[in-house]
Amino acid sequence: MPVHNNHHQELTIDEYVQKGCELLKSVSVSHKDATTMMDALLDADLRGVHTHGLFRLPRYVEQLKAESINPLPNINMVHSNPWLEVLDGDHGPGAVVADEAMHRALKKSNDYGIGVTAVHNGNHFGMAAYYAEMASQEGKIGIVMTNSSPAIAPTGSIKRLIGNNPWSVSVPNPDNQPVTLDIANSIVSKGRLRVARDQGETIPLGWALDADGKPTDDPQKALEGIVLPIGDYKGYGIALMVEILAGVLTGADFSERMVDHDADEKRNVGHLFIAVETDSFMNKEEYKKRINELVQSIKQAPVIPGQNVYLPGEIEWQRKQQQLSEKINIPEKTLQEFWDLCEKHNIS
Repeated sequence: MPVHNNHHQELTIDEYVQKGCELLKSVSVSHKDATTMMDALLDADLRGVHTHGLFRLPRYVEQLKAESINPLPNINMVHSNPWLEVLDGDHGPGAVVADEAMHRALKKSNDYGIGVTAVHNGNHFGMAAYYAEMASQEGKIGIVMTNSSPAIAPTGSIKRLIGNNPWSVSVPNPDNQPVTLDIANSIVSKGRLRVARDQGETIPLGWALDADGKPTDDPQKALEGIVLPIGDYKGYGIALMVEILAGVLTGADFSERMVDHDADEKRNVGHLFIAVETDSFMNKEEYKKRINELVQSIKQAPVIPGQNVYLPGEIEWQRKQQQLSEKINIPEKTLQEFWDLCEKHNIS
């Protein structure tokens, strides 16, 4: 059957965060850092992006126990100038390092109009939009990108050499939610393939090729082969640029140097965080007027019968607002694994 999650169970936000924090603290993560990690996972699940929510927690716990993720990192600055810092994440939890990095970029943007933080020795940090919106919620432009283990082949090849390398841009929309684009450069994320594999589902043909370069509907064969880029050669080109900016430029691993996400080894993932003040370009009222004009023209565009026009990130934002007043819908298998993990760690 195709990928979709019809079987969902509910969890309160308090249960989600409290039990998750207890799990992380049981593998030596501090309370502060555990809260940071669970907030990032929660945001993904609230938006319905379940591949980057609670689904990730069991693997994080395994990696923390194996110390391939450092539960108590010493995040330190290795280079700086007035508007830029390069951080060594000390192999810490991805969300913890990313949260620190984006806050540093925001602080520099307060003084210089722009702040940039480059990170090496990071880890999988979840949903890029979560960090980009830290900027847009403060009236700034947020740009976030990260590299990942190889998943995409250069156009014309069947060898995985480039990650799907997610990136996000979020811009403030003063009268409404931010306009936020968050994409990976493959048709499907590896996280979604893992979900399909774990749930015994097939995937649509056209998402991936197997190790022999043949189309496959088997998610495991897709993980062993290559996922196809968005927009054919254009997606490959974008992924390569992110590999350079978030991998080569930051001092992180890149391409075949990257340790696979499923390996119990320390990884050297690279991230780039950029925060930009809109009033570096024009006063805030002028920006507000211009962004409102653009947004309204899009929202008022004639629609195809049966369709709606949405801004990037709008559907996920609406879903989040709805679930904030309700229990969170979690895929049944993910929730069962969560409770099994709690039981294993004597968390009741």
